[in-house]
Amino acid sequence: MIDIRIGYLPLTDAASLIAAADFGFAEKEGLRIELQRDVSWANLRDKLIVGHIEAAHMLAPLAVATTLGLGQLRTALRAIFVLSANGNAITLSNALAAEVAAVRPGALDSYTETALALGGVVARRRAEGLRPLTFAAVFPFSSHTYLLRRFLALGGVDSTIGVEIVVVPPPYMVDCIDKGLIDGFCVGSPWNSLAVDQGRGVIVALGSELMPDAVEKVLAVQAGSSLMTGPAGPKLVRALDAASRFVADPEQRLRLSEALARPERFDMSAEVIGRTLSGDLILDADGRTRHAARFIRFAGEGLNRPDPATGSLVYGEMVAAGQVKPGAEGAQTAAQVFTREVYDRSFA
Repeated sequence: MIDIRIGYLPLTDAASLIAAADFGFAEKEGLRIELQRDVSWANLRDKLIVGHIEAAHMLAPLAVATTLGLGQLRTALRAIFVLSANGNAITLSNALAAEVAAVRPGALDSYTETALALGGVVARRRAEGLRPLTFAAVFPFSSHTYLLRRFLALGGVDSTIGVEIVVVPPPYMVDCIDKGLIDGFCVGSPWNSLAVDQGRGVIVALGSELMPDAVEKVLAVQAGSSLMTGPAGPKLVRALDAASRFVADPEQRLRLSEALARPERFDMSAEVIGRTLSGDLILDADGRTRHAARFIRFAGEGLNRPDPATGSLVYGEMVAAGQVKPGAEGAQTAAQVFTREVYDRSFA
């Protein structure tokens, strides 16, 4: 058996990693995966950089930012497997949702109407000299930051002027909104659904609506890792490929939800997790629902095979957010993060 240490955060999009370790897919390939749960993306990144883990469940933009040396030591990473697309949502505090609903009829019926009404709230607060609204994303270099920028822009809000965007690790989002430290957040499932279940927030927009089929999480390794050149890399990719198809199978949702809910994994209600896997979301305490068939995706349509074009798209979002200056060299470096080398070798 080959031992591999992999770090992850308790998010639905870690399901394929957990399934690979817990349902025998890794063992079938001669691997023993030690999963290490963490609380923040910065911790996970740093553990990968210093070698405390061999691979990490990682935000696609964070893999690019680390390779470019943005905000931390520059370390070349490679995304050898795409774990998921979509899976995020934007949640407002109950108080802000009520304020938005009062602006215009039907303001919570669609994400575009919510954004427009929110724009009115932001403008009024500025005119009255009130504090700017505070929204949280999970990391500066994340689709969550870019989703918030898009959502706010729909309402005419400049995210650099009219509001504040701060960083909060996913497991702390619900507590922060409950304590009034933030007015809303963008996070991956199941934390939005948990906020609704606990009566602390209202889901107003889905990532799959704002950025359809955006690559969300990848399995990241160091560019010089033995997983890039040795036999373990292809074994791991094959295990994840089988696990991803298992996770995407509707008939496995109950079994998978129960596995994710265990104390050593998420320590959360299996029923809440199951809703995020199916895309049958409860939006608020009144029980309004929305079904989004592509709310989160784990397999199919070539999703799992890394595509250098993803790096180019991520780089474009970074440029638009003012996080990096445009340049051909940077764009090329970003594209190289999403290498097909190990994936293609796995099925040769």
